[in-house]
Amino acid sequence: MTASVALAITWLSLAAAPASTSRAYEPRREQAALPYDLLLRLTGLHALPAIAAEDPGQLYRSAGLFSPGLSGPLDRILAAERAASKPQTETRTLKVGDGDTMVRMLQQAGVSTEDAAAVIDAIKPLYSPRNIRTGQTFQAIFGTADTPPDNATGAQAAQSSQDDDSDRRLLSLSFAPSIDHQITVHLTVPDGYLAEDVERKLQTHYQHVGATIDSSLYLAATQAGIPASVVVEIIRMFSYEVDFQRDVHPGDDFEVFFNRYFTAEGQPVKVGDILAASMTLSGRKHLLYRFEQGGEAEYFDVNGQSAKAMLMKTPVDGARISSGFGQRHHPILGYTRMHKGIDFAVPSGTPVMAAGDGTIAFAGSGGEYGNLVVIKHGNNYATAYGHLSRFAPGMRTGARVHQGDVVAYSGMTGLATGPHLHYEIRVNNSQVNPLTVKVASGRKLEGEDLKAFFAERGHLETLEASLPVEHRLAQATGLRETRD
Repeated sequence: MTASVALAITWLSLAAAPASTSRAYEPRREQAALPYDLLLRLTGLHALPAIAAEDPGQLYRSAGLFSPGLSGPLDRILAAERAASKPQTETRTLKVGDGDTMVRMLQQAGVSTEDAAAVIDAIKPLYSPRNIRTGQTFQAIFGTADTPPDNATGAQAAQSSQDDDSDRRLLSLSFAPSIDHQITVHLTVPDGYLAEDVERKLQTHYQHVGATIDSSLYLAATQAGIPASVVVEIIRMFSYEVDFQRDVHPGDDFEVFFNRYFTAEGQPVKVGDILAASMTLSGRKHLLYRFEQGGEAEYFDVNGQSAKAMLMKTPVDGARISSGFGQRHHPILGYTRMHKGIDFAVPSGTPVMAAGDGTIAFAGSGGEYGNLVVIKHGNNYATAYGHLSRFAPGMRTGARVHQGDVVAYSGMTGLATGPHLHYEIRVNNSQVNPLTVKVASGRKLEGEDLKAFFAERGHLETLEASLPVEHRLAQATGLRETRD
């Protein structure tokens, strides 16, 4: 009885199989196709009995009809199902290892030397492969160049599934050299590998943030979620008129209005410009607005006076004054003598900025000063920076520098007990107290320039007033936010 049922099911399944051009098994050329749903109704089954993928001849043997080595319609049905379930492409994430090149990374992933070279050649017009850094990730798709399309017949898919993996090639490779650009290389037939650079559309939003200072501006700002690059820019903006060691006290507050770029999913990815900022110190409010002329942007107060002085008061960020100007007991020499500058306690390697525009008059070993940089600013003003660990690239005698340029890095060379920056302001070759010296202010806008500034200031104030002050910003997760 069991054999008869098996025989009936086998016969019906063969009749229900779709017509094929294959002649491996055709007992009767004239056999009619039986609809699959009719087969199920006739047999009283919800589906055909399960047949192990590794033993497609099971049903034939159970019926005792013929050897499992023969190929029939049922074999072709099963093969087509297995082919449909097998991915036609493979997506992998590739990562540049320490000391790797793009070519080596691709070869390690199984890409042929010829294809790897073709991919590099396609990328070069858009991006230099030499700029690829360790840790850079790539999305790679592998498959056969003639991967069957979605509408391929079952027989075609089955045949494709039997192909060897040796003909699998890199079909596409994509990576993001920056947060708003993505480069993708596609394998096209017959043109080979072609690359395209797609600019991601980012959304611009204004953000208005404020906080009360408990211990330091930097700490209060970072706790409010303000990006570090914005915090540093706030310090630079106000460093000409604010002494961050003596003028800032707990209870003071600040606000900053800036633009920021987001992905379509709402993830912050890039910081734009500070458009306006204010600091209220001991009840006095300091306001600055961004104003651009001829492609150059600068910050001005409410009356159009540039915030930029000839010299910055603090040439390092987040510095603490560890020793002031005047007589002191020298910690190494053991006697009292004049200290002709101020010392900023900062870790070794802290960037040291040029206090103003000028020309480097000296860069080298300066005896007790250790590594020393002296910059002449004109009008008989000069600044000196001592105990440096090293000089920034290109900083040599005669080099021109601009205010805020990094000229060196702090250290403890020369006569020093610990890492710090020794900073001097010299007027007519004599050292003066950097905390009390009066230096020339920046330019004052006049005429049409002043009118244009007032119009821009009014526009910024309207935008700022339209947004409530936030006290905590959302943080970027999984992305490294960049500066515009």
